Amino acid sequence: MSRLRIIMVLALILIAGNGFAQKKSDPVVFFKSNMHCGDCEKSLFEHLRFEKGVKDLHLDHVSNTIKVIYAEKRTGEEALKKAVEKKGYTAEKISEKEYSELVGKAKKEPAVHSGQHQH
Repeated sequence: MSRLRIIMVLALILIAGNGFAQKKSDPVVFFKSNMHCGDCEKSLFEHLRFEKGVKDLHLDHVSNTIKVIYAEKRTGEEALKKAVEKKGYTAEKISEKEYSELVGKAKKEPAVHSGQHQH
């Protein structure tokens, strides 16, 4: 084989090897909250998306759930909980399983709210 082919094969091996390297995933925290409507969800989303360290958010007022993916070096679960509470909502930490169950249940049932708003 020519030198060029050997170099190309080695380069491909290195590139492929990097693609399979395990990247440490960012931590995720799940909360059960008390959002009452789409406006609550939007307001809390807008507040949380600018919190230091927040990388991704999923809020759902129907299931009253919050999923936050964050940078561990910039924030933590307690700071995120306080940020939710600062906006006037509850933030009860739940497991990923509980989160999935609440979201799944909300998708199957029609939304029923008490009509009490916290705006």
